[in-house]
Amino acid sequence: MEENGENEKSTCLWMLPEGCIAEILGLTSPLVVCRFSLVSKSVQSAAESDAVWTKFLPSDYQSIIAGSLSPIPDFRSKKDLYVYLCSHSLLIDGGRKSFSLDKWTGKKYYFLGARDLNIVWSDTPEYWKWTCLPESRFPEVAMLEYVFWLEIWGTIRAGSLSPFTSYVAYLVYKLENKLGFNYRPSEVSVGIPAIESETRFAFLDPDVDTECEYEEEEFCYTPPCDRYQEGQAPYWPHDPNLIFSDIQHPRLRDDGWFEVELGEFYTENGDDCIELRMHEVKGEI
Repeated sequence: MEENGENEKSTCLWMLPEGCIAEILGLTSPLVVCRFSLVSKSVQSAAESDAVWTKFLPSDYQSIIAGSLSPIPDFRSKKDLYVYLCSHSLLIDGGRKSFSLDKWTGKKYYFLGARDLNIVWSDTPEYWKWTCLPESRFPEVAMLEYVFWLEIWGTIRAGSLSPFTSYVAYLVYKLENKLGFNYRPSEVSVGIPAIESETRFAFLDPDVDTECEYEEEEFCYTPPCDRYQEGQAPYWPHDPNLIFSDIQHPRLRDDGWFEVELGEFYTENGDDCIELRMHEVKGEI
């Protein structure tokens, strides 16, 4: 206890009972707790307690762990379990999804595998090939051979995600043959079907050069040549459907895969079904 010039009393955090400290820290975030653990031994003891770290684990973490394809080690503390879920992706739903936690916030992070997505013509061998890649976290991936109608979409229930959280959805892929992807952008969208959804455009080819003249924010894309293969017609300059600011471009991830943003959404209603979609139906790929 300390007294200032006006005889007002204040209490330092480390002077409180450990249970009170744990209750306070549980209302913050993992990042804040890690910082406060350096204050004193009493605060550190509270900061590493199960009472604190249980609050940072999702309420359904036990059922998620139970559905993991790989056994989860027994941990001596909830903090150790939390750290494990932040640094390891669990394959769940029969290997169709991957689950982990964001280490700074504890928010849920889901990865939908190709088998958990709807891919038009994916059951036609001449268009799609199902195979395995050692560098993929999933047992199977879908490899595009040739298709004139590229459409991929998936859904996830908002209630399975962290509540009242802003999410960004990405399409993650590898690109070996760029033929067809550099002619036109694909349409991408995220939202609630028939209720709220915003459509944008995205290039899957990371080497597409969009540095050209444009007027009034109209995207100007010059085709690589005057003559092109049948079915691969590019968007011509000043297409009114293409707005420069809406064009998304892929980014190379640390794991060697590309990702392109599909859109954002907010998990306000747990009953909402969020749809993630990408399609290109105006040319051959």
